[in-house]
Amino acid sequence: MKKHMKVLIIFIVLFMIGVAVVLFCSNQEGFTGSRIKNPDSYMLDIERMNGTDVHTLDLQNGDVLQIQFETVKGSLYMEIHAPNGTIIYRGNGKEITDFTVNIQENGAYTIVVEAWKAKGTIHIQCAKIE
Repeated sequence: MKKHMKVLIIFIVLFMIGVAVVLFCSNQEGFTGSRIKNPDSYMLDIERMNGTDVHTLDLQNGDVLQIQFETVKGSLYMEIHAPNGTIIYRGNGKEITDFTVNIQENGAYTIVVEAWKAKGTIHIQCAKIE
């Protein structure tokens, strides 16, 4: 009986270590997919992403950002910050997935993407208005 108890305890300990390793690995920052960062565009085709990604676009008053943002799985959150720090967009890619944002001020606009076990797409393209 004591031998069976030892085997059971060893099995439980090994199982708990295995669960801890899986949980630790699944929460690590990482990105699998395609990422393109240009001065006038930002494209993420995400197969799996955990963590944060940041990109800056140099924009002019009158420019229009054409955005496609869709969360397929997990959690994706995006903010776009104007040069003065105000947030001009924030969302999760679940309600509205195809929209535009009008640019009111010249300068560097920062895009911050946060993901947790995410799959989806973020395509931002600047349309220059002459």
